[in-house]
Amino acid sequence: MKLLTTVLMVASLAGLSATTPPPPEKKRQPYRLPATERMPQVLWGSECISREGLGLSFGGEDQKAEDGAAHTRIRVGEQWQLIVEQLRSSNPLQKSRDAAWAIRSQVKEALAKARFIYFEGAPAGDQAKAAKVEALPLLQSAAEHLVALRAELKKLSQSGSGMEEYHRAQIGFAQGHLDAGEALIKPVLGHLTEGVSVNDIKGLWQAQVHVEQAAEAFDAEPPPRALSPIAYDPKSKLFVIFGGDHLDYLTNDTWVFDPARKVWRQRHPKAAPPPRANHQLTVDDGKVKLSGGYTYYDDIWYCGGQYTDLADGDWTYDVAADAWTGAAGQQGIASDGRVYRQKEFHPDFFLQGERPDAAAFAARLKELPANTWVLTKPPQLPKMNRDWGTAVIDPDHDVLLRWSGGHSAHGGTDVLMFHFATNRWELPFPIEFPLGQTYSNTSYPAGVNFNLRPWVTGHTYKAYDYDPIGRMMVFVGHFGQFHLFDPAVGDWTGRADKPSGMCYGGCFYDLLCRRTPQGVVCWSNRGQLFRYDAKARQWNELKVAGMKLPGSSVDAAGIDYDARRDRLLLFPCQYGKGYSGQTIAVDMKSMVAANLDPTGMAGASRMPGLLRETCYVESEDLVLVGVTFAPGDDGLRRTPALDCATNKWVGMRIDGPNPAGKDGRNVSLGLVYDARRNLVWAVDTNGNIHVLRLDTKAMERKDL
Repeated sequence: MKLLTTVLMVASLAGLSATTPPPPEKKRQPYRLPATERMPQVLWGSECISREGLGLSFGGEDQKAEDGAAHTRIRVGEQWQLIVEQLRSSNPLQKSRDAAWAIRSQVKEALAKARFIYFEGAPAGDQAKAAKVEALPLLQSAAEHLVALRAELKKLSQSGSGMEEYHRAQIGFAQGHLDAGEALIKPVLGHLTEGVSVNDIKGLWQAQVHVEQAAEAFDAEPPPRALSPIAYDPKSKLFVIFGGDHLDYLTNDTWVFDPARKVWRQRHPKAAPPPRANHQLTVDDGKVKLSGGYTYYDDIWYCGGQYTDLADGDWTYDVAADAWTGAAGQQGIASDGRVYRQKEFHPDFFLQGERPDAAAFAARLKELPANTWVLTKPPQLPKMNRDWGTAVIDPDHDVLLRWSGGHSAHGGTDVLMFHFATNRWELPFPIEFPLGQTYSNTSYPAGVNFNLRPWVTGHTYKAYDYDPIGRMMVFVGHFGQFHLFDPAVGDWTGRADKPSGMCYGGCFYDLLCRRTPQGVVCWSNRGQLFRYDAKARQWNELKVAGMKLPGSSVDAAGIDYDARRDRLLLFPCQYGKGYSGQTIAVDMKSMVAANLDPTGMAGASRMPGLLRETCYVESEDLVLVGVTFAPGDDGLRRTPALDCATNKWVGMRIDGPNPAGKDGRNVSLGLVYDARRNLVWAVDTNGNIHVLRLDTKAMERKDL
């Protein structure tokens, strides 16, 4: 296997660097990891069985685990036995781990609030007011809990406390990270009273990582990881692991497991090889030899390689001496570090350039010409291509939410947020990728990953929308469960089971969602409607009277909400077949469904058959469709729309670079109506933003 990329390094406080220059490196070539075709319950894990029959299994993503991690298992007879609860119950620092993680969560949320405020681009005074209400209390609480935790740790580390030397040493190691985190938090506490700066955001990110590393040092087992091999050393009778892929970062920590005592111990060698995963470990007479391994590659193109070989020679770990040495005298770097993806795959990329300025962008929007698509050109665009999906509007937080990919495109867990106020993209956390599954068409892991986030499905189409009651984005594309993303904290925050009617093979293709004032409504391929109850966190089927509803369909069918008449609009169309022009209205009060039989159905049937992206524009009382007709005699590609007031299909002339593309059909389009500004926005696979000010009175349009 092969892989690499340079990245942000959050290392231990030893501050070591290589003292002997490494040999010249050959140009590294990026490559793709192979997909796991028949995915087992545990992906990317490792196990090792010694000649004596001792066995250890650790690492990988458990698709059925609540926390997504495959925990420690030992071999008992011919069976594998999970012992994580046993490890935790006998760990004297487990409460300290939980306390540190709670602090980390407060810092993380404060960071999310501060970053969001920054991207909203208000004047410094207004930013300071918002920060005092939203971010500052969280950070103050984190600082207070840090003081309390450090006092408790001081008591635990004192001689006579009954704490063994290893745990006292771990306390000392963790305190170094807690001190570093506290030192980063203190200046931000003062700065937030004046506004939010890039340095404040970066400082909080570093503080979060330091507190995470402290929490990990207190834990009963190593942090979860993928593609981290296990070696057994008969001389010391210890299992050894090094590094691995957390899927958002690579690490270079060293841990040993004692099968006799059934305990993990974190080692802290003075130096270690650089972070990596998918390496090989072999053992000979108390020495563990490490070969190969990959690191991240950041310049990624469509279906391109995301990894590259380190190719830095062999490394040897002396288990008894707790020392790593490299080939050609390499001394290594600081242990217990992390390497994150960089460029467009790290939140810092989107902090570059001028400060977001809401007033300046608002002035630009006022100058928009009517009935003309305009590219806004955000200063930083995301990667990779976000195909096979949609975008939805969150009017409460005033952002566009974009979670798309799959099918040989972006396969991560990140939900991009576009700030309408400032024309800026925000990435809420470092991007994670599901290793070889990224380009496996529609085969993506189920459950959640190590950070409790769901992977994108093969397509996301309209399988998500923003719920106005719970104020979260709801995603229904996974087979058995739905997932919630909270824009206020910039992360996935929960999941629960779906009803059986929303659970079927390939449900990510055709469970179509649309926001209504009473909650998100979902239309299934069996012709059922379900509405999300945010208070109960469950989906309830809506019983529909009148006509029997047809089923939804991948790519072709569409769903929208007519806010003036409180009705759901369904656009039935089967995949690969032409659209009839028919529209079904479901009255949300009476729940009676009926065909609308709009005028111009024959003309509407000429559209390219992609009704998935529609947008009800309340100010104009029409449904805009995200496609264009083939050029007419005048050479123009007109945009179809359903005029709700007259119940007829029309073709509208809209100038400018149409987001539907040159062929009039874009499978990666996201289309939303922004009532606050009375504008229509669209996004393409590469994050380019189009904006449109509709004025039907001044528009050239034709009945179909």
